[in-house]
Amino acid sequence: MTFNQEEFTKVTRLRNHSDEFLDVTIQYANNLLAKKLPVIFSLKHFSILINMEFEELVRIIDTRNYLYKFYQIKKKNNKGFRQIVVPYSNIRYVQNYIKTEILDKVPVSEYATGFVKGKSIYNNAKVHVNQQEIMNVDLFKFFDSITEKRVYAVFRSLGYAKNLAWDFAKLTTVKLPEAYLNTFKYDELKLYSEIVNINECVLPQGAPTSPILSNLVTRRLDKRLSSLATKLGVNYSRYADDITFSGNYDQVPNFNLISKIIDDEGFRINWRKAKISKKGRLQLVTGLTVSNDIHIHRKFKKEVKKHIYGCLNFGVENHLNHIEKNDLGFYKEWLLGKIYFIYSIEPKYAKKLLEDYNKIIWLI
Repeated sequence: MTFNQEEFTKVTRLRNHSDEFLDVTIQYANNLLAKKLPVIFSLKHFSILINMEFEELVRIIDTRNYLYKFYQIKKKNNKGFRQIVVPYSNIRYVQNYIKTEILDKVPVSEYATGFVKGKSIYNNAKVHVNQQEIMNVDLFKFFDSITEKRVYAVFRSLGYAKNLAWDFAKLTTVKLPEAYLNTFKYDELKLYSEIVNINECVLPQGAPTSPILSNLVTRRLDKRLSSLATKLGVNYSRYADDITFSGNYDQVPNFNLISKIIDDEGFRINWRKAKISKKGRLQLVTGLTVSNDIHIHRKFKKEVKKHIYGCLNFGVENHLNHIEKNDLGFYKEWLLGKIYFIYSIEPKYAKKLLEDYNKIIWLI
């Protein structure tokens, strides 16, 4: 996807474009190249680069709200459901290109640990190990709060032309389906309407471009909150919608100050998940205990051991009947996934679990 300035100049001359046009377009191209981004002049040009008929690309933009599937999945804690809006293959193809060729090349804040290559919940938790106080703040309806206008601003900040930036924003956002909005509780919908017009398009939960776009939109939020943390002499990190501060007693910022900054940046705090944990009590950061180094919570490990014990000693079928599960294939993968999660944080502990798991006699 190289830009040949000499060839471009030659073609421009043949088409009798003005020197001013040539200077402006070359400056535009050089600005993108300096950021190691692909040079794209228009939607027509983009359609050529992605090997898609221009009319098809226009149709995708015009009908984008009908190109997503809505469904719900159970949350890890089995408390409620997570709503997912997944793009169909045609628009997903375009989004994958935008993610790989454009968004993945843009640096995010050093304080962002979620959706970042080479970083994980371990990296996020490591920042806050053995601290006297830990403040956890969760952003309310995170992806749903990031509107098309804010996504447009990201592409404009990268240097893309206005019309093209709007097209990219449209290709990566969607109007939430009514079935999705109906899952909001009354108080949630009321709070949500304070920051987003119900008819506005926002980041879809299941699009490949949404995670990196969320990190790019929150760069200024990360800058403001990390600057505050530095001023107060405390630690700060953000894993997607989970914000954490940690430090000595009475040094972490108060909720009112954090709330003002978050509100100013177009987000809201999910107050049901906001808390401060002091040393000597359970301190969790993105699900990991950090009071004494980094560990999987003992309750989680105990649950996994219980499942393995039940399968080994009573048989898989009897154990499934006991816990009222009837999807063997799903259960088998579910249990293995939990073991590998433990392995990613505590490999020595997980090794014995994996050995016992492999001794289980599965029905299929």
